[in-house]
Amino acid sequence: MSTVHRRGAGREPATGDAADGPLPGDAYGGRDGDAHGGRGDDAAGRLRDERGCVVTALRLGWRLADAYHHAQTADLSAPQRRPGGPPVKLTNLTEMSGRRRLRMYLDGIDVALAQIATLTGTGGAAPSTAAARAATPTDTTTAEATAALPAETTVPPTEPATVPPTEATAALLLALDDLNVDVLRWAMAANPRVGLAYRLGRSLADTVRHGEAEQVPWRFAGRQHEISRWLDELASVLPPYSAAVVRRSLRAWADAVTRALMGDPAEAGLDELARELRNQGDRWRNVLTGGLHPRDLLDEEDYAVVARNVIIRDRKLVVQAARGIFWPVLVPLLVVLFAVVGVSAAAAAGSPTTRAAVALVGLGAGLTAIWRTVSGPTLAVAGEVNRPLLEGELTVRMAGRVDGPLADARAAARTRRPRHPDQVPGGSKYVAGLTPADLP
Repeated sequence: MSTVHRRGAGREPATGDAADGPLPGDAYGGRDGDAHGGRGDDAAGRLRDERGCVVTALRLGWRLADAYHHAQTADLSAPQRRPGGPPVKLTNLTEMSGRRRLRMYLDGIDVALAQIATLTGTGGAAPSTAAARAATPTDTTTAEATAALPAETTVPPTEPATVPPTEATAALLLALDDLNVDVLRWAMAANPRVGLAYRLGRSLADTVRHGEAEQVPWRFAGRQHEISRWLDELASVLPPYSAAVVRRSLRAWADAVTRALMGDPAEAGLDELARELRNQGDRWRNVLTGGLHPRDLLDEEDYAVVARNVIIRDRKLVVQAARGIFWPVLVPLLVVLFAVVGVSAAAAAGSPTTRAAVALVGLGAGLTAIWRTVSGPTLAVAGEVNRPLLEGELTVRMAGRVDGPLADARAAARTRRPRHPDQVPGGSKYVAGLTPADLP
């Protein structure tokens, strides 16, 4: 039976809470007055906090993918506690046993499911991790499986088993895959954006997984295009700038992998890229879930570059706009203005000084009227055009800062690359090395 029907079967979803409006504060990643916090989707049901729900679904997909990978690779047969009494210090995350870490992943999945169920108003129909928990090996099952092994293959008491029993691992992986299918069905039925965010988190986690260098080209063999499309669809409900920054960073990584596969000497190798890929994935996850705002990575130099580029682009736009409106708009207006001023000055009575004053006053009034007529729409259009230009320049600089692990991989490749003995450190290989002075 599906985990969706195993829990809360026969009960109607609690839709009454969904119309109560957004949750106060930053309960699930949203903020008071957030533009996307209380927006509802009429085709898929109203959400109390759409951004918080989407971000939580992204975390859920990432966490479930990590749990599946952990069940595939971790030693779940090791005892929960090391023999020899209490540890010298409190156990760290990396020192936890395989089963405890798996339960930590399952606990995080339960928390995310409860939050999404509350925000979508489908708490009674939320999937459950009970089947996956029941399939997790225990000390009893591990001892029975070890005792059932032939005598020549029994693990010595001093060495913990390094490979969990095959049957137990298969049952656990099947339970986790069933949970994944149930979560995907439930999320897509509750709200398409929530289901899409779940798929996005799961795909990103599989893309940045630790692995061999030979696996990196396969992970970027077209998957980045699908992820980029999902980022475009979720850009309005993800944290500001996050979708554009991650999409640009993902494209930079795909280009780097392609060049490394072709043997480009100026690019980092697949080994360096594989070592830094997981660090890059952690940064992508923090940006997409709101834990790291990409603007926090910018410094004074970045803002100076952005201001300079925006000014250069504005200057080009002003020149192009002036050329476009000079002949069809400004020239006819100036001709009419000079004609009216000339007629008014000629018809004015009095001395030449008086006529010149009348001409100057009329010319000033006419130029002021032309400026007010042209400047209003022009400045409004310039403001609308300048805003995306500024955001585009900020996105470029933020993506460059988010690509810190990629820069580290390239720096590591340059450090390991052999250098000619006569080459000056930091200099170009096309410039001749230093030679002693040619004295007579």
